[in-house]
Amino acid sequence: MGLGILVGLAAAIKVTPIIFIPYLLLTRQGRAGLRATATFCGAALLAATFNFSTSWAYWTHYIHDPQRAGMLSWIGLIVGLGYAIGHPAVQVAKAISHYALLATIAVVATDAALSPAACRRVAIAAHDGLARTIRPAHTPLDGDTVFALATGAIEVAPPADVPAAFSPETALASAVGVAAADCLARAVIEAVIAADAVAEIPTYRGLLPGAFEHRR
Repeated sequence: MGLGILVGLAAAIKVTPIIFIPYLLLTRQGRAGLRATATFCGAALLAATFNFSTSWAYWTHYIHDPQRAGMLSWIGLIVGLGYAIGHPAVQVAKAISHYALLATIAVVATDAALSPAACRRVAIAAHDGLARTIRPAHTPLDGDTVFALATGAIEVAPPADVPAAFSPETALASAVGVAAADCLARAVIEAVIAADAVAEIPTYRGLLPGAFEHRR
């Protein structure tokens, strides 16, 4: 998947990554910038098509709430700082990474049949995978988000001894949540190892190339 598409999707989910669209344009990556813009607009329109009221509330109200959208005022400050220091695109990218305005977005999926409430519990549990591998995680400036999906292809019967006060999905949601946290932790590590540099933000492979040399 192209860089522009990923940036557009990230901006549609958590608006602060939208700052990378001007970065792409300023660094003469016009095609990627146009792909990001088109993807962002398309994703926003798609969300509005399926849930107009929620989408409208987000863009007219919650967009101003830093707990939901991020510190948008900081973006303007960082852009101005970038122009004052030197090369705006590079300085903006570095400033954003310094202030931890980048979000980690993940999707965990299962074939088990789970209700929306159980999927929410799985997503909450999966956040443990982020906490194990990213430090700091879940700061007030982060937009760390995990989506949980259930295809419902496999029905799992609840245990016979489930207490009446518990949901029949408790055991299944707990087991899937534990697996989701483990899978997400491994996915983060693999992503860090495989990542390529962007916006002059260094990668693990770039900082420690010797760790990837084949030794006899």
